[in-house]
Amino acid sequence: MGTRDRLLAPLRRGAPPDATARALAAAFGSDSLTPSLFAPDLLTHVPLDRLQETVDLLRERHGALRNVRLQRDLHRLNFTHGTEVVWARTDADGRLTTLVTGPGAILARNEAPAAAPPAVPAPTRADTGAPPRAVVPPPTRAAGPEPQAAPPIPPVPVLPPMPTYAPTVPAPAPESSSGPASAAPLAPAAALLQRTVIAYAAATAVELTIPFLTDTATGWTLLLLQAPAFAWFVLRTAPAHTLPPWFRLLPLLPAAAAALAAARALPLLGPGLPWTTPGLPEIALFCSMLGLAAWTYHRTLPVRPSPSAHPLTLSSPLRGGLFALSEGGGPAVNRYAEDSLQPGGARYHRYAVDLVQLGEGPQWRGRRALGLAPASNERYAIHGHPVLSPCDGVVVTAVDGLPDHDPYAPRADHPEGNHIAIDTGRALVVLSWLRQDSIRVRRGQHVTAGTLIAAVGNSGNGTEPALHLRAETRTTRPTPGSGTGLPFRLTELRGDPLRGRRFTVPD
Repeated sequence: MGTRDRLLAPLRRGAPPDATARALAAAFGSDSLTPSLFAPDLLTHVPLDRLQETVDLLRERHGALRNVRLQRDLHRLNFTHGTEVVWARTDADGRLTTLVTGPGAILARNEAPAAAPPAVPAPTRADTGAPPRAVVPPPTRAAGPEPQAAPPIPPVPVLPPMPTYAPTVPAPAPESSSGPASAAPLAPAAALLQRTVIAYAAATAVELTIPFLTDTATGWTLLLLQAPAFAWFVLRTAPAHTLPPWFRLLPLLPAAAAALAAARALPLLGPGLPWTTPGLPEIALFCSMLGLAAWTYHRTLPVRPSPSAHPLTLSSPLRGGLFALSEGGGPAVNRYAEDSLQPGGARYHRYAVDLVQLGEGPQWRGRRALGLAPASNERYAIHGHPVLSPCDGVVVTAVDGLPDHDPYAPRADHPEGNHIAIDTGRALVVLSWLRQDSIRVRRGQHVTAGTLIAAVGNSGNGTEPALHLRAETRTTRPTPGSGTGLPFRLTELRGDPLRGRRFTVPD
């Protein structure tokens, strides 16, 4: 079951098949589509070959269709190796008039008008290999100046319509005669991430060999004692969220290698090594690694706040999956904390965190993206994930309309991107980098914890799709960036929000 599918209520087992279910079964169960399955209005906007391509991609990913079940106003397509939730409608003749696949089906169900418009295709990005997708068309935006915060509205506002997004399961990037698409030059930030991962892997390889190179049993003892410190340092500072789960086991291998070296260092299977003064390299490595671990421990803790800055307790703004903090904690593991300590740095960012999702199923295998640094937003598990309000309060800022940029091409002119600020009465909670045209709240509106407010995008100065979350002290005119950073904790996360920590939030 996909992570976003769990946002939906349980299946209505035993419900009789309806006309929409029969139409979906005919469309996704046949090898080739026929125009008789779709209403003419739908085929006017979406050519039959585009619909065929979408169906083929889903069957290629999940296998053959087994059955279709009604789930509230949605339908769940159960395939041999997976499931897919769709929002679909049919006309009086049983022909499909609307078809939205993927997590956008949930939002389409919530915001569907009385007469749902036909689905239209989103443009296909040939350079990223993203497949075509069917979406409900967003409302037309009039040309004008740069997007600004929405004006105040009455105390009981009417929610604006929220356009829906329905990306299908991303297909692998196409290969050309010159090689795979991933061979293209990486962006500087992506290349830095790649070099960082290689550096950690190289350090681990060195740690695996040095216990076998010492010529004294005392030196082997020092190397054995420093191995856990090295493992702790890597687990705390390495970008483990960018790699498969098994990467977290690699730093433990040097400790195991040092233990295996006991057969050479101690008189177990042979003469052993002498208990003499260890060499200078062993002493230097032991002292440097323990000192580095101690320094890292001190620098990864959140900056000590003022005595009057009592931490907030927030609910997770993301639900239905496994999530990780890609930024969070002290300056050693949080670029926002490091920047806030510099002269003239943004103090309101001091305790900010970035949240990413770790996908489930055979496609994702616990990774936050399909690749180390893919060039398409759709290849990140969190992209398009619904965002809920983490607290009760009043919306004081709701900026929308900024486009989502490609990964590793952040917007320096609009660092917040599309964002929402909620005034709790004693603090300001800011959620940034939201998806274009996904915000469904307005300035002046009261929200409660758990209210659906937007979707995750990539519209700010982040390198990849993520949810940027922070809290600030409240000022006389509460606006994002007007206060100083305020520490907070998430009720679903044990301990402080530190980089690399993971937590699961149920539906």
